[in-house]
Amino acid sequence: MRDSFRIRPARAEDADRLAVLAVHVWLHTYATDGINDLAAQYVLSELTPDKYAQSLSDPANHFLLAESDQNLLGFSVVEFGAACPNGERSSAELRTLYVQEHHVGRGVGKALLQAAEAKARQHCGTALWLKVNARNARAVAFYAHQGYTKVGTTYFVLGEGRHENHVLLGADW
Repeated sequence: MRDSFRIRPARAEDADRLAVLAVHVWLHTYATDGINDLAAQYVLSELTPDKYAQSLSDPANHFLLAESDQNLLGFSVVEFGAACPNGERSSAELRTLYVQEHHVGRGVGKALLQAAEAKARQHCGTALWLKVNARNARAVAFYAHQGYTKVGTTYFVLGEGRHENHVLLGADW
């Protein structure tokens, strides 16, 4: 059942909330064995309000927020001009799609994805591509259900660890 929420473009003043939600979702998704030094260092250096403020000011990025009563439920980031690593003709990457755990399964992720897809079609005329952690079964299933297909593999490097990511491509419209 879809909750009452709205999708809107992010503004500079949203950087703090974006960083907090990113930390929350990232740790819940990837620090399943607890918080080790690498996870802590990554979060404290990469998922900061300053980094989000910089990213928000970059015209290549388009942020969309899902809000309910001024509460951030989730967000997406599309990067324009980001070529798909396997040579597919898409130039719009869905860099991030984060939904707070309490709102998963309530239509927030699907609404954010559809809005991001519309922005990619409008801005670039292409389908979205994205990378998803191969071990994140829930996200892999979500994207498959939305019509995304695996077109390649890449790796996220954290410390000395390499984490397999599927490269997925959205369906043409």
